[in-house]
Amino acid sequence: MELASPITIYWDLPKGSKNTDFHRRICSDILACRPLMLQLYFPDIRQDDGRLELLELLNGAQIAVTLTVPVDSPGNYLVNTGLKELLVSVECLDNLSGVMKSQALSGISYSVNRENWRQLPELVKYCRNNDVNRLVLPMQRLINGEIPFFITRHEQLELGSSLVEAGGSKDLNLTIHDPFLWRAFNPEIAFPQAGCQAANTMIYIDPTGTVYPCPTLAVSLGTVGELSLKEVIESPAKKEFRRRLLEAPEDCRGCEDLFECRGGCRGRALALHASFDGIDSACQ
Repeated sequence: MELASPITIYWDLPKGSKNTDFHRRICSDILACRPLMLQLYFPDIRQDDGRLELLELLNGAQIAVTLTVPVDSPGNYLVNTGLKELLVSVECLDNLSGVMKSQALSGISYSVNRENWRQLPELVKYCRNNDVNRLVLPMQRLINGEIPFFITRHEQLELGSSLVEAGGSKDLNLTIHDPFLWRAFNPEIAFPQAGCQAANTMIYIDPTGTVYPCPTLAVSLGTVGELSLKEVIESPAKKEFRRRLLEAPEDCRGCEDLFECRGGCRGRALALHASFDGIDSACQ
C-alpha cells in the first residue's frame, strides 16, 4: 500500500550554520508534510549554532524529532529543545569513553561498516554495562558513490553466535534497518518492515536539499527549492518509482527466501549491480 505522505523523514544537514534561510524553507516544508517522525543529522554543532533555530521551529509540532550529532558534540544546552531523542554517532568502540555523561543524551547511533561490524557484540555489552538502553544501527548513505557495506550469510551466522555469547540484545531498544543485520540479532523473528519502504513510509533529504527515496537509494526525486517537498512527494515520478520498488527483483524471483527478505536492500543492490533486478549481495 502506498502512503499519501511518509511517516519518517530523514534530513542530513551540511557542516556549518550557513544558508539558514534555505534550511528554514526545508523545515517549513517538512512541517507542512506532517510526518510522525523526523530524523535529523548534524555533522557538527555548537552552542551558538544557527541551526539550533530549526529545533525551535520544530518544538511544539506533533513530530517526534531525533537528532544525531558527532560523539564530541552534545552538550546540556540541548536538554530543553523538544527532542524525542538525542543520539551520538560513533564508528569505533574507542570513541565511547564517557560518552553518556551529558544528561541530554538518549543513546548511541553506530554506523556499521566493514572495519567495525565484529565489534557489535562488544558494543552490546558496553550498552548493558553502562545503562545505555537505546542503540540505532542507521542506514548507510549511498548517495555519493560510497561503497556498499554488507555481511555475507556466513558472517551473519558468525555475528549471531558472537551476540549470543555476549549475552544477547533483548534488553536494548534497538533499531536495525538492514534486514540481514536484523537476522543476526533476531534469528527467530522475521524482519518487521515488510520489504523496502523507500519512497513510501520514508524519504531522505540530503545536505543540498535533494530528495531521495531513502538514504541508501541514490535516485533523485527532486530538489526542495525547485519544488516544495509536498510537490516532490505527490509527483508522478515518485509514485512511479514506488510502484517499481513493489516488484521483486528479477534475480530473486523463485527464491524460497523472497517472502522473508522481500528483495533485501534495494539501494545496496542498485549500487552494486546498477540495476533494480540484481540480488542484494547480503542474501548470497
